[in-house]
Amino acid sequence: MELTRHGNSVEGILTFELYFESFDYKEDTLPEHLKFTSTKELFNMMQPDFIEELKRENDAEQVELASITFSTKENDTEAFITMFENFGSYRIATNLDTNGLENEYKAALKSIKEIVDKKL
Repeated sequence: MELTRHGNSVEGILTFELYFESFDYKEDTLPEHLKFTSTKELFNMMQPDFIEELKRENDAEQVELASITFSTKENDTEAFITMFENFGSYRIATNLDTNGLENEYKAALKSIKEIVDKKL
């Protein structure tokens, strides 16, 4: 699959970790997933003012960017690239057309059975 997207046609999900004041500070977190559909939206979500507003809306002590996932889809194939603080990962998913496979399996099994029957 070769799919090139530019400018405003990019989309994905931005994940923030919201930290709340508690006895066990680092364990008391909540992920917040926000979808973006353009580079402008992504840029705006990464601004300090937006992060401060997110902190106020959720009454969080601290907000940290956890990951950015970019996604694209062409026909039945989807590709995802996720970037984390120290590493990234990617995943490609596709739907396979399995129509007719059952008949192929049956034909193959029938051929194997015929061979086994002849040898035995």
